[in-house]
Parts: sequence; C-alpha cells; structure tokens
Amino acid sequence: MEIIRCLEDIPELQGSVATIGSFDGIHRGHQALIEKCITEASLRNLPSVVITFHPHPQQLLRDSEKRPIRLLTGIDERAYLIEKYAPVDILLVLDFNHGFSTYSADEFAEMVLEKALNIRHMVVGYDHRFGHNREGDAEWLKQRGTSMGYDVSVVGPIKNENLPVSSTLIRDHIQSDRLDLANAMLGHSYTLFGTVVHGEQRGQSLNFPTANVEPHLDNKLLPNRGVYLSRIKTDKFSCFGMCNVGVRPTFKNGTEVTIEVHLFDIPEGEENLYGNEVILEFLQKLRDEKKFSSVEDLIKQLENDKKTCIAIIENYREV
Repeated sequence: MEIIRCLEDIPELQGSVATIGSFDGIHRGHQALIEKCITEASLRNLPSVVITFHPHPQQLLRDSEKRPIRLLTGIDERAYLIEKYAPVDILLVLDFNHGFSTYSADEFAEMVLEKALNIRHMVVGYDHRFGHNREGDAEWLKQRGTSMGYDVSVVGPIKNENLPVSSTLIRDHIQSDRLDLANAMLGHSYTLFGTVVHGEQRGQSLNFPTANVEPHLDNKLLPNRGVYLSRIKTDKFSCFGMCNVGVRPTFKNGTEVTIEVHLFDIPEGEENLYGNEVILEFLQKLRDEKKFSSVEDLIKQLENDKKTCIAIIENYREV
C-alpha cells in the first residue's frame, strides 16, 4: 500500500476507484466500504484508493465550546489498520486545514476526484457528506458522476446488535466501559500506537516489571481506568500482557493517567523495550482500578489478575 500525502505526488492514473471518509477506528462499516472499493477496482483492473484526512476534520471544525474530540485512531494507526484488514493500492492523506475546509463539493470533486484521481467509480457510505457546509452527499455525487462519466456505489449501514456501526457509538462504548461491544463493532481489538518510556520502576520492586507506554496521539481516547488483558506488538515479536490504565492510587493520589504493561513470556533478549515503538491492543477488561490498603494486598491482586489473563488468553490467539 502506497501512502501519498499531497495531490502533486499522485502518479498519472488511467483511472481509479476510490472511497472517502475520516475512517476513525477502521471499524466494520469502514472495512465494508474499503472492501467494496477493492472489489470494484479489481473488476475494472484499476487501482483502489482510500481518501482520508489529517488532522481529523472535527479537530478543526468542532465548536470551541464543546469538549475536544477524542480519537480512536491517529493517521498512523489508521494506515496500519487499513493495510492489515483491507489493504488498498493507495492511501491518500489530505491535509485538512482552514483553506481546504472552504472548498465546495464541486471544487473538491473537480480537484481531487476528477483531476487528481481520474475517478471511474466512487464508493461512499450512505450517510457520508463532504464539501463546505457538507453540501455533497451520495445523491449529489451520483448526479455529478452521471455528467462526468463515473459511477457511484452506496454502501448501507453495517449493524451490530441492530445498531449501525459508527465511530461515535464506539467512543460511547469505550467511555462507558463496554470494551467488548466496542471491539465487536471495530471488528478488531482497540489499538494504540505508543513508545515505551522510562517510568518509576515500581513494578520491578513488586516483581511485576512493566513497560510504560506513551501514546503517540495526544487526543487518543483511552479506555477507562482499570486492568486489561492486552497484547503488545513490535517489529520483532508479539506478546500477551496485563495492562493497567490509571493513576496508581495505592502509591499516590495523582491525576496523570499512565499505561503500564506487564508482559508474559517475553522473548529472551527482548526485555529492554525502552525507546521502542509498540502497538498495544486492549483485548478484555478484567477489573476497575482500585486503591489497596497495603502493597501486599496489591501484589496478591496482581497475581490473581495474571492467573485470570493466562486462563483466557487462548480466546485471543491469532490464527
């Protein structure tokens, strides 16, 4: 998959099939869109293209009086998940700035779809809108496509338990401690890109050494405070672990949330992860974070948590 970040870098195309969206999370609905794009491209022997934006449009357009949006994926996470679950030929990442946000639907279609990508077929979601004041939608695009010589496919909602899968609902599930429902809608485990940084070495003294993971994305939506069965992936290995998201209340009354992962069966020679970029997957929540009356009680709980993790790991091994 080739990642292109400006229109000028797009090679001259004899035609293409594309889909478009913010694609926050690369959930099952997004995957259906991209898979349809790949299928239509294959039928026409044309390259498949995903058009997305960085930063997320809501970061620029959201009312300043509202709380800043917390994202499911940064652009690197989006690219990773697209390549893993629905790899296209080209991922086009457009810089969403104030100037870009003023383009009308006509201007966007002419500049990006028709001139840069030489579109022959577009795949859009049933509720997708684009252009200034969101004036372009599926019907608008169909009418323009008829006059400009390309077809449009509209993909309807993908449902989970009779609810349309959406990034908004997935955020609600994560914030409401329903990680299982969020992961079901995502079609994969909730994922975080981060770097292993130095911590306070407290886990080492408890005989539960941890890797402290600092998210790459400042406005990443973190799961609620608690202990999770997790998996860490590096460019060398994949390893299950027990992750704590929280403020470590047994030791201090802090407010800064940290992410610490105690890894199981880490490969020999790979114990020092400092500075490594990792992919952290949140598989299942075990319990909420709590304050213990003594360090001994905390250690007993951690031992029980680890036993629970070991007992359920088989449910999450990748085929």
